[in-house]
Amino acid sequence: MTLLPQVRSQLHDAAGRRARSRIRGLSVFGRGAQRRGWHRTPLISLAVTLGLTGAAFASGVIQFGSPAPVSRVQLFTVPTTGEGALTPGTVRMLPVSTPDPAGGAPWGMREFTTSRGLGCVEVARVVDGKLVAVGQDDAFGNDGRYHELSVASGGAGFGDWCSALDRYHRLYINDMWGEQPASAWQSRCYAPGSPAGGHQQREPECPLKDERNLYFGLLGPDAKSVTYVLDGHRHTLATSGPEGAYLIVTHATAGQLLKGVGTGGVVPVDGPIRELHYRDGATCHLTSRSWIGGSYACTPSMQVPVGYVAPPSLSYTHAQVQTPVSAKLIRTPAGGYELRLAFRSRVALDNAQSGYDFAWYLPGTRNENHGDWRTESDIAADQPVSTTTCPLPTGEQIHGTISLFEPDETYKSKSEVVYAYKYEKLGELVGSFSVRVPGAPRPNDPEADHRMSPLTSCSAIEASERRFRALRRALGRAHPPRRRVERPGAG
Repeated sequence: MTLLPQVRSQLHDAAGRRARSRIRGLSVFGRGAQRRGWHRTPLISLAVTLGLTGAAFASGVIQFGSPAPVSRVQLFTVPTTGEGALTPGTVRMLPVSTPDPAGGAPWGMREFTTSRGLGCVEVARVVDGKLVAVGQDDAFGNDGRYHELSVASGGAGFGDWCSALDRYHRLYINDMWGEQPASAWQSRCYAPGSPAGGHQQREPECPLKDERNLYFGLLGPDAKSVTYVLDGHRHTLATSGPEGAYLIVTHATAGQLLKGVGTGGVVPVDGPIRELHYRDGATCHLTSRSWIGGSYACTPSMQVPVGYVAPPSLSYTHAQVQTPVSAKLIRTPAGGYELRLAFRSRVALDNAQSGYDFAWYLPGTRNENHGDWRTESDIAADQPVSTTTCPLPTGEQIHGTISLFEPDETYKSKSEVVYAYKYEKLGELVGSFSVRVPGAPRPNDPEADHRMSPLTSCSAIEASERRFRALRRALGRAHPPRRRVERPGAG
């Protein structure tokens, strides 16, 4: 694939009369010429071609298709729930331009903030200073055009990647996304070898040559460079701008571990990056345990993310949040019992990465299996917070806790590491409870995966169903069914 493959024919048409004798210079961009030394004639051809490319952009010869549609998951639409709404005036392109392994438009990133204290990045191809998706890999009807991406459209992978801003409104984030179609659009085809449940029905398969792995993040102003290893060769990439931005794009490989999965951490994990270099001369060496975070993140141990300072709203202590918890059994029409858990929040929560986590469990299963419900909206000081479990097993003692989870907590013991690997960090304890459910004990499988499991939150089920109904209504409005057109004489 050559540079700007989707517009090659358009450049030929536009420049044919003026530079017919130099059209062969376009072959300079072919992959076969990339490793050869430069000579005078190719350099002249390169200059002419780049000049024509710029003229084509200016004159509109390079065609953009219609803007990409809004993401199906409704990004950044509700100011007080989920990730919040886009903060006006905060969207900006980052000084990152990473070549695609097969050529064409490079990859880049933009950054913005939300009403719930998050900083976010979106990754896609870059044309004329804009994030775009390409009409290929079964996206946009394979029209070969560029489709501008709004923030609400999202970018590659999940669409957006967010983390809490620090006290100085800086974003620190590290993520990766495996087997992303080269279109940079949220997948419209699946990777070869994906399991049947890993993609939608009737979704086509992408050729492996069009699959990419993306490794990207912002390491902050103290970062100088990252060192990564590909095919046994070490490479050092300077970070860009005061954000400490980096973006590595590679071909996906057949049989790789991560298929269409995104992972992240306080340092880059699950990727080729081996070292982080900082301006004071310090180096963070990444190991197989770096995903744990805390003292495990770097060797030698470093406070990471380097330079990050938590905002006050993400630094509450146990003494600030502890409060009495009400645990009330409620008789159901079927004769069973549900548990209503409630308390009043002592502090205000307005950050998308902070909230309350309710957990309940049978004896001896705290770190193995438990019921769980988590708040996802802003909470005012002194506001009541509650949830209701599904019917509980009779004759059992139900234990539980309510904790305030925050992104900056560190692990305090090995058991927490095991627990967090399966669920989430324990957080700051708000309160605990223990209730015996009346009735005779009966066999129960705490691992059961069904709607009325005792380890299920009926509040969470109801909230999920409400979100699903709202999303279905929104999709119906955005994509109304096509009206059937009768052909003349049909019938």
